[in-house]
Amino acid sequence: MGVLNTKGLEKLGITNKTKAIEGGTIGRFNDTNPNGFLAENAFVPKLENVINLSVEKIVENILLAEKEYLKNGITTIQDGLTKKKEWDILKYIAEKKLFTADIVSYIDIKEKNILNQNSEYVKKYNNNLKIGGYKIILDGSPQGKTAWISKPYQNEKEYRGYGTYEDLEVEKYIHEANEDNMQILAHCNGDEASEQFIRIIEKEKNDSRLRPVMIHAQLVRKDQLLRMKKDNILPSFFVTHIYYWGDIHVDNLGERAYNISPVKTACDLGINYTFHQDTPVIYPNLLETVEVAVNRKTKSGKVLGKEERITIYEALKAITINSAYQYFEENEKGSIREGKKADFVVLSNNPLMLNNKEDIKKIEVLETIKNGKTVYKK
Repeated sequence: MGVLNTKGLEKLGITNKTKAIEGGTIGRFNDTNPNGFLAENAFVPKLENVINLSVEKIVENILLAEKEYLKNGITTIQDGLTKKKEWDILKYIAEKKLFTADIVSYIDIKEKNILNQNSEYVKKYNNNLKIGGYKIILDGSPQGKTAWISKPYQNEKEYRGYGTYEDLEVEKYIHEANEDNMQILAHCNGDEASEQFIRIIEKEKNDSRLRPVMIHAQLVRKDQLLRMKKDNILPSFFVTHIYYWGDIHVDNLGERAYNISPVKTACDLGINYTFHQDTPVIYPNLLETVEVAVNRKTKSGKVLGKEERITIYEALKAITINSAYQYFEENEKGSIREGKKADFVVLSNNPLMLNNKEDIKKIEVLETIKNGKTVYKK
């Protein structure tokens, strides 16, 4: 979502005569004039009409961003929704052999024809870049009240957010992913979006070896996690939501907010779970993510779901060996073992030896090593 000024709305051609957009929101004043607020399908697809940078500037920015990831001890980076324009830039950087980290790209499934001309990148690294699979977005965000949930938001009579696609469209896309033998990642914040994804995976008899991933899985329920385990659907939790938006979630969701990002439930069920930051939504600080998963405190200090706390060791697994599994790279990355890639991080303290779990966020990354070579040193 975003907010545009009058000039921005003019650039997008949005006026009081602009019709409502399915799967999106155009904020309006009482007189129906647009107030500048845009969300989901009314915002994201239109961004490139507002922001125009040269290819050279975009490449420079990407490489600067990569340095921030390396500074935070991250040696494998996901590009979570790659369209044709972005793919061309990533491929250009790879061809110039400028990447240091490994980049896993997930192609917008609506632009899956990208694979036809780029077979040398599909499921294998070429100059540190590979296409890992497809991405589909099924709803919005709980803090913006655009996540698709099964029961109305707090203090709303009927409003439950909304989905991005009808079932038939999702069935078509998931069927295509199966036919192409490609992993699919689905953005699902609300439990109704999660239900749509799980239900269609079940209907399509998805090949569990493809390891489909539910991105965010904020409001996924235990009964849904049980079905996910059966079909090997992996939840990747944006668990740091608890700190940044936890207090807002209580306002928007009431008691349901305490079950957000149910990591302990997934862990106890033996499900492979991972964490992510959705950068640039928040900074790519994995130690902060570990701290939030362990303590589950909001900005106001409220504990949001004490029973969903996990141990430091369980949190570390989410960002190492579990993440490697999600990328089909568990035999090459994710743990320290002879024969695996020499991708390491040196920390200022051992997270497992802390007396106070709140001190996790005080730990610093001192050095990042990629393929046996130091790529960052404090």
